[in-house]
Amino acid sequence: MGLLTVASMLVFLVCAATTNADTSEIFQRTCEYSTMHVQCPAGKTIRLRSAMYGRKELNNECPNSGPDTTTCEAANGGNIVAQMCNHKNSCDIPASNSVFGDPCVYTVKYLDLVYWCR
Repeated sequence: MGLLTVASMLVFLVCAATTNADTSEIFQRTCEYSTMHVQCPAGKTIRLRSAMYGRKELNNECPNSGPDTTTCEAANGGNIVAQMCNHKNSCDIPASNSVFGDPCVYTVKYLDLVYWCR
């Protein structure tokens, strides 16, 4: 193999590793009445993929004492979180009806967030 070919392969491998690291999605969930802290490493910023405030499944992480509602979601959750967090290194998001509205009364909700650090 020539020196140029080896150098080209090294550049390709470095770029591929960087691309894979940058595309790793991060998932976080926090229950209603809590605040989600989102933090990227130094030099990286939050890029929102999706956000959902409501309840889509029965789970033990956020116990529900009300009706077993699993079909509620705040209408503008993604837009709200994007305004609070996109292109910032860190942000705090209250999982609260005062922020997102109440898509299902008497049901304990949670905030799900999927994002990248880039």
